[in-house]
Amino acid sequence: MADERMQTGRGIKPVVGNTRLPRMTDMPPEPAAIGGKTLLMAAKPKADTGKTKRMPPPSTAVLRQTKTRPDMEAPKAKTAARAKDGYVRLRLRVTEGGRLTVVGAKAVEGELVEPKLQGALAYEAALGPRRIAAGGIPDVGEQRSFPDPKATLPEMKGHHVTELASYEVNVRVPKGAVKASELPKLEVALFRIKEDLPADAAVLAAAEPAPLGDQFQRELREVARLKGIKPDKLAKPVADQLKKAFK
Repeated sequence: MADERMQTGRGIKPVVGNTRLPRMTDMPPEPAAIGGKTLLMAAKPKADTGKTKRMPPPSTAVLRQTKTRPDMEAPKAKTAARAKDGYVRLRLRVTEGGRLTVVGAKAVEGELVEPKLQGALAYEAALGPRRIAAGGIPDVGEQRSFPDPKATLPEMKGHHVTELASYEVNVRVPKGAVKASELPKLEVALFRIKEDLPADAAVLAAAEPAPLGDQFQRELREVARLKGIKPDKLAKPVADQLKKAFK
């Protein structure tokens, strides 16, 4: 039985699938005849002398407009502006009795997109009567237990939610809205969301300067409030983070 395995190397004869076809060589193919004549391209073709059906060259006005289109440069300026503003992410610890303490601060570049007023908690940061930030905090301040699939008693079935005595949250404050010297006047309120807020709650809150607790008395319940931040009263690492974030 002949060996049908593929072989490689010098001196191996090529496999011929169809012996009736001409063999391939290294010689260039013969030129095909067109209309009974063999036409070859000149080695040095003549210059183009045609005067009809020619595309006009682009005008200098078009070239100038292409180089200075505003919609091509605007995104760069917009991105730079967003990165220049930025915001500060305050890390707050909530303890029993509704006490809020700053445990960290970090400056973040880019545009501040406030989270929607939904979830487990909501926060509001204000300088006097002026609100500077507000948003929702999902799934925080509570502990959930999974149901026991083998439970026989009704009270052991289903999820159980327990409020934690101590937990930490993040509050985002626009960097340009508060100065380092104004930190002692900054107040941060934390609310428990008891009921779903209206779909346009964020729009209403932005249009109405009244505190969130006054606007949504039925849906929100205040659980903690921070009345001013005094870096000299905090631990040195936290005070250094605040000074660096709000410099």
